[in-house]
Amino acid sequence: MTDDFTAIARRIEANPLGRLMYGQRELFHSNLIGWFFDMLPEAADATFRPLTLPGTDSGRWVDRERGHMDLVFHWPDRAPLVIENKVFSLPHRDQLEEYEAATAGWPHRPAMVLLSVSPPDFESGAWRYLSYTELADRILDSLPGDTSYEVETMRRYAALARDLHDLVSAVDVRADSEPVWLPDNLLAAISSSQMRAALHKARAQRVAHVLNMAIPDLEQPAKGDMSNSMPLVEALEYVHTRGMDLHLGWQLQGGQFRRAAVYHDESIKGRGEESRRLREDVSRAHPEFFSFPTGLPQVRGGRSEYNHFAPSFVYRYVKTPDLMIAELKDAAATVHADIIRLRSESEL
Repeated sequence: MTDDFTAIARRIEANPLGRLMYGQRELFHSNLIGWFFDMLPEAADATFRPLTLPGTDSGRWVDRERGHMDLVFHWPDRAPLVIENKVFSLPHRDQLEEYEAATAGWPHRPAMVLLSVSPPDFESGAWRYLSYTELADRILDSLPGDTSYEVETMRRYAALARDLHDLVSAVDVRADSEPVWLPDNLLAAISSSQMRAALHKARAQRVAHVLNMAIPDLEQPAKGDMSNSMPLVEALEYVHTRGMDLHLGWQLQGGQFRRAAVYHDESIKGRGEESRRLREDVSRAHPEFFSFPTGLPQVRGGRSEYNHFAPSFVYRYVKTPDLMIAELKDAAATVHADIIRLRSESEL
């Protein structure tokens, strides 16, 4: 995979539109597709009109960020076409349903297109999935044979769209035997730190998705993100136990697997040394909040007994630089089972 990834990354680096994309990502694509609609109307119509529904409108134009919707295309003789654009992020059912509700009162029901590298893993209802690869094919099929600036720009964009689809797809989780995080040498061909961060975040979101599929009864779904320039995935669940309200769970950031508690007691929240000491006293009295699954190292990392993110987050960690997806699944399931046990004990 490394050789293919490197070749794709180098093609994106050599594509001037790829360099322009680095700092804006989804916004870049929406803006350029809107430009295509305005500057090459016949080609854009051939690309997008087959996706529309019957209806009428007051003219031909494109809306950007109308009610947070990325693109809305209008034609005088067709119903509008709404495009929700996802490059690195995974599609979310709630967001798509929100946009459906927002368009329910329009005079003509719009066609809804989810333009995304990753297909939805849920019933998408009115939304038609359009991959970036398919978008590239549609654009190339629609372009005239001349070599004008506008046509050449869209040819380069179609190449970028196809390469970007393949690049982002490479961060998908395909097997439990994979390392959780992308190896540094895989991303070495990408010069942009923003692009590397976007791919790390995309990987974290996909790892979180795999965990949510494996443990569907988490009180709150696992989340993937970036923090302090490092990928992060976490699962924190509310529990009332030992007479306290708190969130318990874990984080994996880089090579640290953390057992964490977020205390809701106002009397121990704060940024001062006294608040920190009080949180440590509570934590020391409840080592069960910070036990590590047996499949992980048991030697605590760091110089401090407890680490803090003020005003209420306390954690301990072990070093797991080479953690595999299967190992993270097992650890997450073990912590979840511990939280279920603590919750059930408090209900007795």
